Amino acid sequence: MAYKLLGNRVPYEYFITTGKGESSVGSKGLPYETGSYDAALNDAGIEDANIVLYTSVIPTGAKEITHEEGLKRLNWGEVLECIMAQTNGKRGETISAAVMTTSIIDPNGKYLGSFACEYSGSGSRKVSEDSLGQSIAGMIKRRGYGNIKGETQMYKDNITDKGYIIHPGKKYVYEELHIKELHGTVFATICFISYKYPILNERVKLTGPIKMPGLKNKTMKKRRGSR
Repeated sequence: MAYKLLGNRVPYEYFITTGKGESSVGSKGLPYETGSYDAALNDAGIEDANIVLYTSVIPTGAKEITHEEGLKRLNWGEVLECIMAQTNGKRGETISAAVMTTSIIDPNGKYLGSFACEYSGSGSRKVSEDSLGQSIAGMIKRRGYGNIKGETQMYKDNITDKGYIIHPGKKYVYEELHIKELHGTVFATICFISYKYPILNERVKLTGPIKMPGLKNKTMKKRRGSR
């Protein structure tokens, strides 16, 4: 028996969207999830997907498609994996959320990939930009790319003391809401809509009994008649 050995899937195409919603209904323990959050999902057009959250790394070969094209591809009940900034609040509060992407180029001019940074709070667009600039500077430093020279400049190339070029704000979206009902939710999100699977080996021959992880001294034999 032969198999293709595949590596972990790599997110490929994505679209960016925002949503905001408010509601005066919702369960006592989860006041936002079935009320204002659901309304925000509806506002963004992704209400019929099952949302799974990612951290903040965008693959090297990832490609943005339009919001409209992304929504056309969604199927009822499918898993939609997202990098999301979300803020919840109560009546009378103003809440906001933003997400941005940042490209990374090494000292030899090679594009490495991108990071996303998320802002959740109550600040203005300018406040979110300042916060995101500080966040990306920390991410870059922790990963060994060096310190950005001077203050982080949004929407411009920034150079680190190790020669990496960092461009915060390649993509940036912001949303805010002044809540009039009991609960409100706002979010900004990057939604991955397709994936690539790297082929590690075209044909892997399976010989002998099939060992199952976690089962000591036990194997599964091929069924009679299987090929």
